[in-house]
Amino acid sequence: MAGIGLKRFRYAKLNDDGKTYGEVKTLAGAIECKVSLDLSEATLYADDTIREQVSLFKNGTLTAGIDDDDDAVFAELLGKTVDKETGVVTSNVSDTPIYVGFGHVVPKMVGGKRKYKVEFFYKVKFKPFMTDAKTKGDNLEFTTPSVEATIFEDEDGNWEKHKVYDTESEANTALEGFFVQAASGGGE
Repeated sequence: MAGIGLKRFRYAKLNDDGKTYGEVKTLAGAIECKVSLDLSEATLYADDTIREQVSLFKNGTLTAGIDDDDDAVFAELLGKTVDKETGVVTSNVSDTPIYVGFGHVVPKMVGGKRKYKVEFFYKVKFKPFMTDAKTKGDNLEFTTPSVEATIFEDEDGNWEKHKVYDTESEANTALEGFFVQAASGGGE
């Protein structure tokens, strides 16, 4: 399967029960997504050969290239203070980022046909960031922010799930459905 795009960065606050999510929201326009995993690994050697090898998930880092670092989104995610009258966002050493579920859709080409892979991370926490900037110079070019999140396992040991769908509509519906909602609608 060859990836041919990236769409729909979606997130929702992980409720206190650790299993359900709040309202599903859009993070920003998706430009790029990279995931690197930190694994615990052990290799068993016997009779001068490898007899067994184990790789277990410890955590991961998700780096998302986005088109906008909207204060309304990231103040909530990063636990920042927003002045209700002026809209000024203040970052403080005591800010506490929240846990969220995060997912996206990866359009793919399989045997000459489009397919849509949904990738979902059960529990992530975004890290504080500052956006790079530079002068326009002779050539005008866009600079876009990248945000990083740590990937955690949930209470059941799950950290990621995915599935490939035949249509984009099916994938979009599935992505929204991966954010399990509490029976009362809030679960806070």
